[in-house]
Amino acid sequence: MARIFRIATYNVENLYDRFDDPYSSGDDPWGRFGSSPKPRARLYDMAYRIRQSRADVIGLQEIENFGALVDFTQGSVGPEFKTTKGIVSQQSNDPRGIDLGLLSTLPLGRVISHRFNEFKTPLGRKYRFGRDCLQVEVLSKDRAQVLLTAFVCHFKSKYTKYDPVDEPAKYAADQARSADKRAGEANEVVRIIREQLNPASDRFVVMGDLNDTPDSAALAPLCGSLNPLGLFNATSLLDQDDAPPGSETRRPRDTHLWNRYDRAQGKRLKTWAQIDHMLCSPALWALSTGKTEVINSPQTQGSDHYISWAEFNVPDGVNV
Repeated sequence: MARIFRIATYNVENLYDRFDDPYSSGDDPWGRFGSSPKPRARLYDMAYRIRQSRADVIGLQEIENFGALVDFTQGSVGPEFKTTKGIVSQQSNDPRGIDLGLLSTLPLGRVISHRFNEFKTPLGRKYRFGRDCLQVEVLSKDRAQVLLTAFVCHFKSKYTKYDPVDEPAKYAADQARSADKRAGEANEVVRIIREQLNPASDRFVVMGDLNDTPDSAALAPLCGSLNPLGLFNATSLLDQDDAPPGSETRRPRDTHLWNRYDRAQGKRLKTWAQIDHMLCSPALWALSTGKTEVINSPQTQGSDHYISWAEFNVPDGVNV
């Protein structure tokens, strides 16, 4: 019988716990961020999709802290992910206090944060990651080998305070700045991987909410057909007839639903797009079973993002 494992990515949208952190304003229901804990029903919806994916390794974005992730995992997801073996969360640079994390049914090895890395964007601006690039080794059951290395990311969003109708010039300039930062983050991920791994022979995945579509210039270092790491976007296996980056109707690869108010038309519009990605190295992709899915049914899932998973064969000689 073939041995398989699954990798998934999921932005769980402001997963805050019910306790106030006196050192953070990100979990306060008032003020600039205005965040509150999710109702139990929404936590159940998200946990149900995680169980539905049957993933062994799950990269997560927008977690308040390790405690919030443990509470969610043990209270809603299930016993497969254990605090002493397979739950990771590290503090990020985000002012709202939303961090990156990873769940694994397999043992974990080294965990490396790159939140303090400094880099220049294509336009010469100096930045750090808006959140982090969280590097985690996933090990074999006997901890003798590295099955794969996961790089969990959450890039700069397209959010802007400027209205495209009233302030088109400021809106365009702010969007250009955001894209420049995403391009810088993408290039820095490439640099990190080249410095630590052999892109041609090592098994690794870059995954997370990259806040842009696969065709974007900002993500070309990771998603472009000629990207320098040879990465393959797992969900591109899904049939999708139309090519535009956004759609008013749900498509198989779309991972995010944006309900936006269009002032020009005076109504709310729905826009679906793929902004969450699982980008696999050639050595990892060689193990693909050809099965992948975005669980993006239109009803609420407790988040405005949708979980994606891809399936792989266990390499020969690795105990999983």
